[in-house]
Amino acid sequence: MAISGNKVGFVATATISGVDATPVMAEVSVGSGLPGIHIVGMPDTAVQEAKQRVRQALKAAKFEMRNRFVVVNLAPASLRKSGSGFDLPIALAYLVATGQINAEHVKNRLCVGELSLDGSVKAVPGQLAYERVAHQNNWGLMTGPAMSGAYSNQCQEHICLEHLAQLRSGDFIPPAQGEQIPSFEHLDFSDIAASDLPKRALQIAAAGSHNLLMIGPPGSGKSMMASRLPTILPHLSEDERVESALIHSVAGLPFDDILEGKRPFRAPHHGASRAGIVGGGNPIQPGEVSFAHNGVLFLDELPEFAPAVLQLLRQPLEQRSVSLARAHGTVTFPANFMLVAASNPCPCGYYNDPKRSCSCTPTQIARYQGRIGGPLMDRIEIIVDVWRSDPGNVLDTGKGTSSAQLHEGVLKAQAFAAWRRAKDGSKTSITPRRNLESSTSLSDVKNQSDLGVNTNGINKGAALLAACKLGAKERSFLEIMAERYQLSGRGIMCTLSVSRTIADMEESEKVNKDHLLEAVSFRKKDLEEVRN
Repeated sequence: MAISGNKVGFVATATISGVDATPVMAEVSVGSGLPGIHIVGMPDTAVQEAKQRVRQALKAAKFEMRNRFVVVNLAPASLRKSGSGFDLPIALAYLVATGQINAEHVKNRLCVGELSLDGSVKAVPGQLAYERVAHQNNWGLMTGPAMSGAYSNQCQEHICLEHLAQLRSGDFIPPAQGEQIPSFEHLDFSDIAASDLPKRALQIAAAGSHNLLMIGPPGSGKSMMASRLPTILPHLSEDERVESALIHSVAGLPFDDILEGKRPFRAPHHGASRAGIVGGGNPIQPGEVSFAHNGVLFLDELPEFAPAVLQLLRQPLEQRSVSLARAHGTVTFPANFMLVAASNPCPCGYYNDPKRSCSCTPTQIARYQGRIGGPLMDRIEIIVDVWRSDPGNVLDTGKGTSSAQLHEGVLKAQAFAAWRRAKDGSKTSITPRRNLESSTSLSDVKNQSDLGVNTNGINKGAALLAACKLGAKERSFLEIMAERYQLSGRGIMCTLSVSRTIADMEESEKVNKDHLLEAVSFRKKDLEEVRN
């Protein structure tokens, strides 16, 4: 940025707020007064500690650092600043103010980096966010040594500074090019022999982005199947890659696989805290629901999670985002994920197991299953039982239905759904996602104006009914099922959405009774009388 006089230096930088970087101007004034460095502009502890790091780094790089009265203003003053990325812009603004470096080094460049006491420069988390804000403002970018990111080619120029001493010569380096590291662990559904029903449920869930719960005894393969779910999902689009990588970049997590198109798969431990799941802390950081954005959030041993933590999932499952309110403002993180969970049927894990008796009392079983909570269960579209395989099937590992076969079915269903929407003049996907009110009547559901059935919250319940094209027999059948099993309005819409996905997998424009029956069977198990 521009220089004002000989005693004041200006350098553009930014601070992370949520998953975005907000531009900040680092202003340094050097004048007469009691020696010392004073930082103003709502800095946090890490920014305040920059005084010591900047002083020692400049001395190590052989720059003049006399005892002077130095004021550092981070504007706008009303915006809270956090992180160690302000070290480099403060040092650069001081060197510009004292005339020790060429002002052209920082002109029209956003600068961010952490300083070591030996004068070396380190990259800081949030590179993609800084690249994006530099691109938006038509600035170049100066950071510590970093890998090229999604916006590296869109910035005016991205240069890296390894040591402050390089400022004398202006010999900067470009970002390093990332090298794709081959994965030595290749997961495939063919590793799991038999288990056709759970695989079918996972394929339907992948095709329609439905939430899914697997219930079964220990050793039945629930975690194995969940870990292989990303292998049958479609690759991330370009926009999705940037969105997901941005969240991981802000948190300092690797994002190379995401930029390659691999969907995120997050599997937090059941001891995770509320802040770990939905985000929080000081400064506010995203949680697992945001790290799983555009991917899968797998919760193993679902009832072992704290009930209060599980209930926090209700907002992101409907709103597709998480809003965290604090005294200094509200931060919103994206959280458009597919929830996949696994649970034992009881504390010992063998309730209803045909080969091993359960040692739990009815009270223990009810208490264990009740930990999940009805509101969360109502938001899970597909529930499937998973049983332990016979020894012969275990020895047939590698001979089951492969990920490639399941993936082909997912792509086929999504292609047909896209064709159907284009044919019907609709451009938005249909999945039950937000603000579904309770109702046991299909007519009531149709008349509720705020029944959203889409991750974007655009389509309404009537749109889903229109997409299903139910005939009189199908409508009557669904009403009977809704009454018999006391399905809420959300439950009815979930059933319709799953049946619409099943119909897409069979390339059927209309949802028929078989589609509805299979969809309902993934929510209620006792359907023999209905089948007959």
